[in-house]
Amino acid sequence: MGFKLQDMNGVGDNNSCLFHERNFLNQISFLEDEEKRIQNSRQALMDWLELIHEGMNVTSNKFESINIKYIQPTQYFFLDQDFDYDYKESVINVPWIRYLEENNAEITGPVILAFDDCQKKSLELANRVTIMQKPVRNNDSNLPLENIGGKTFISSYYIGDHAQMYKKYADMENWAKENGYNCGPNVYERFVVDYWTTTDINMFVTEILIPIVKN
Repeated sequence: MGFKLQDMNGVGDNNSCLFHERNFLNQISFLEDEEKRIQNSRQALMDWLELIHEGMNVTSNKFESINIKYIQPTQYFFLDQDFDYDYKESVINVPWIRYLEENNAEITGPVILAFDDCQKKSLELANRVTIMQKPVRNNDSNLPLENIGGKTFISSYYIGDHAQMYKKYADMENWAKENGYNCGPNVYERFVVDYWTTTDINMFVTEILIPIVKN
């Protein structure tokens, strides 16, 4: 029946079927909640493991070329914040974590920083950012969601210190012009390997995603 002996202790002491029905329904509800919790934890761990594998593959093969990719539309929790180029503070983001916890919102996958103006970000003039992360499958939160995807992007991995990442922007913008694309206006930085995984800045892996359209 799926019960242990201690779970059955005292079951026969009450003759009321209604009592047993309520008791079993409460136990079923408890187990369903536990099942969701375990599924959410497993998803978060599996997604983190995939990010580690992705990052190791990028660094070991030096994948820093510029590519075109279509991204399926995906919904994310989000929060607008000030941005002062302290990447550690933006990634290990205490206000973001507090916001999620206060709203019973569980997340999985990488931190994404979204900027409205790709040009300003490349020149390090952007001062606002939207932090984003994907909800777990069993999402019980009522927080609003924002969509990323449903369009084509130029994509490139950047390996190393976030402080030098602006150099990759120039390479991507030049590539787009040379190949007949308009890029922007916004940009997404997807943190594959970051402060959550390592303190070695040389091992950081960030994917830069910029929307494009053909001229």
